Amino acid sequence: MAARPLPPPTLSGRGGCIPKGNTSSSPNTSSPSLLSRIISGSTGSVIYALVGTPIEVVKVRKQAAPSHDGSFSSSLKRRGNPAKMLLRSRGTVMLNNGLMLPINAFPCLAAPGVTHTVPSTDFSICSRLLESCRNASKIVHEQSSGTFRMLQSIFRNEGFAGIYAGLKPTLVMSIPNTVIHLSSYDEITMRLREMHSSNSDDAYIPLVAGSSARIISSFATAPLELIRTRQASMVANSNVPSGMYHDFRYLLRQGGMKSFYKGLGPLLLRDAPFAAIYFLCFEKFRSNLSDTLALGRWSGGYYKEQEMQVPASLDLLHTFTSGASAALVATILTGPFDVAKTRIQTLNKAAGANAGTLSCMRQIFREEGVKGLWKGNVSRMIKVVPGHSIMITCYIFGKKIFDDIL
Repeated sequence: MAARPLPPPTLSGRGGCIPKGNTSSSPNTSSPSLLSRIISGSTGSVIYALVGTPIEVVKVRKQAAPSHDGSFSSSLKRRGNPAKMLLRSRGTVMLNNGLMLPINAFPCLAAPGVTHTVPSTDFSICSRLLESCRNASKIVHEQSSGTFRMLQSIFRNEGFAGIYAGLKPTLVMSIPNTVIHLSSYDEITMRLREMHSSNSDDAYIPLVAGSSARIISSFATAPLELIRTRQASMVANSNVPSGMYHDFRYLLRQGGMKSFYKGLGPLLLRDAPFAAIYFLCFEKFRSNLSDTLALGRWSGGYYKEQEMQVPASLDLLHTFTSGASAALVATILTGPFDVAKTRIQTLNKAAGANAGTLSCMRQIFREEGVKGLWKGNVSRMIKVVPGHSIMITCYIFGKKIFDDIL
């Protein structure tokens, strides 16, 4: 007796393998309940947020900081440090350790050989300059560090509050974002497959469903994404009030409801192509792993030839591997949009935060070159690749588990 074909491994299906020559025509026998989708999506998003937030903080701080050429004076100049205005308006003295102090702090240098009483110098200027120099030197050192070294530096200087900056809005945002995104992808995919002709290529389905679902979820959670990015870019000892409530009030005072969607353009330009590329690659990679015979007992084709069900552990491994590989490809291709989104959301109006996405990318390219467009992308990959593979695996297999329980 011929083996009964199994449904394709889409997010909305329950099956494990795709029979050879039948990658799109098998209909889904049933749809997971909304409750099982919510629980499985929430579980994956919470794990993703807890694991990925420290890496997100590093990525945002790398992307938000302007480029520097490694020199101390250049770092002050590019960051618009208060020391810049002080050095312009007053005479300065260069010390042997590279620091510069106002000349009126050293009256003996102003008129050599004359006995001076110490004038009433405003030494708060010196202390402010010294603090500015220290902060600039610290920033330059951090920006030149690798991802994990910078993570250690943030934890050493700011503790858990630093590495988990923006965790609250991340948790509040990630759960509805993930549930809306993956549930929408399920529904759109199911409708497109019902309308799809079995004689034509169905590669457009994950492209359309992935990008459409991401646009819906990104628009719904854009204000929380903005607050999360702003909080991740702030240091722990910043004078800016922290917390979701303070940020909501600040943004509302600055520009009304419109300010909550600041950076929505680059957010959609990053997330919609990311989702389209991600789901296209994910479905393709998982389908190939289910059909191939090249991996022996590690491939789905081996068990289909034996007319056996693919083991659940192997199906889980295929899902995890496909999710990681698809996330890697999508992260590399959408890196410039992520840098532009971070710059626009973290800069103030005076710094040109109202610039468009493409003009922001052109400015980054002019000032920092091609490397600047992918700034912080290694940190982003460290977060996104395992995070998306965990999230998609939890969602697909969580639906099966919770459907059986509920």
